[in-house]
Amino acid sequence: MSEQDLGLKVASRRLLWRMGYTTRLDVQLRGAGGPSMASDTSKEWGRRTGQPESFTDLDVLGLSLTGGARLHSTIVDCKTTERGSTGRMFWVRGVGDFFAADDAYMVRDSVVTDAARQLAVRLGITTLTSKDLSRLEELHPCDIPLDTAPISYLFDVDSAANVLAAFNGLNKKLKPLLDYREFGYWLHDDHRNLMQLVEYLRACADLLDPRIPHHLALVLDLTWLYLVSLSQAIHVVRSAHVSDPDRGLQEYLFGGVAGLREKEQLSGLLASLREGGALPAEVRVDPLPDYYPKLRELTTRVMRRPDRVLPALRLLEVLTTAIALVQRVEPAELGSLHEDLAAKQAADVVQFLVSTAGLDDGFRARARSLLFGEPVPRATE
Repeated sequence: MSEQDLGLKVASRRLLWRMGYTTRLDVQLRGAGGPSMASDTSKEWGRRTGQPESFTDLDVLGLSLTGGARLHSTIVDCKTTERGSTGRMFWVRGVGDFFAADDAYMVRDSVVTDAARQLAVRLGITTLTSKDLSRLEELHPCDIPLDTAPISYLFDVDSAANVLAAFNGLNKKLKPLLDYREFGYWLHDDHRNLMQLVEYLRACADLLDPRIPHHLALVLDLTWLYLVSLSQAIHVVRSAHVSDPDRGLQEYLFGGVAGLREKEQLSGLLASLREGGALPAEVRVDPLPDYYPKLRELTTRVMRRPDRVLPALRLLEVLTTAIALVQRVEPAELGSLHEDLAAKQAADVVQFLVSTAGLDDGFRARARSLLFGEPVPRATE
């Protein structure tokens, strides 16, 4: 990634923010490890490789919410080179379809050929130069102080580079959690992330210290991801079970009606085995996680105010960036971006992750300090 490419990325991010999105840079898309091709012997063929195959990456991902609490996604491909822009169009279209993006942009530094622009219309891709980005910004006035810290960190090249590299030097034992954040989250089926994220975080709970800024930034970033997953769940629940969100959430967690029925049948079988003494009495047979009541309550809260999801995501994006840069943040510095209800929604998700994953309560206290200006209790200093 060249510095010029990163400049286009943060410029594209700025435009998306003016258009009402929350954003993420360099989203990695890759597959799971496949069978080893080192040998054709049966022993080698069955071995899994340690290096999963990388599909591609999204330079910039933008997420917004439409009516019905549905996430609307936009991807942006940024390159400074002029060559191959026509062929790149098909790549952008393919990645957009793979990611199920609603909109796709291709941004080039200075030149987009006439042929590429003609093809863009046929493929449904918006094609821009850096000059076009500036002009589009003028068409999207914004009352959020984008040029004032800490929000301005999002649109500064050096700051963006530092944030992208912020978690590289953390404890190697955190690698499973970091890999999940960077790769697994985007690879798994959407419905799995509501439980997978909690389990990955729980496995690393003892390694995370709220007094370390990059650990706090990591938890805030995972909160952003979890709120995105909650939004995906709520859209499905509202579509099929708005009068019975409890049943709708259970079906969503297991991939649908058939998946839930299969889990319930297995649970019934295990329960009968336990009653007959074939299984120890302490064996848990409920297919739902022990924190399901908390998840149901959190989902209901967010579902009641879907209009605050996007502001909460944008708050978390700014706070993650600032803390990753080891910068202090006061709620007053966020200007019109800060809304009490959005801040409360973000705080509720942090509280849920702290309680279900067994994190140090200092994460909750520091998140509330960032969101509401509350003092951090001396015991967690």
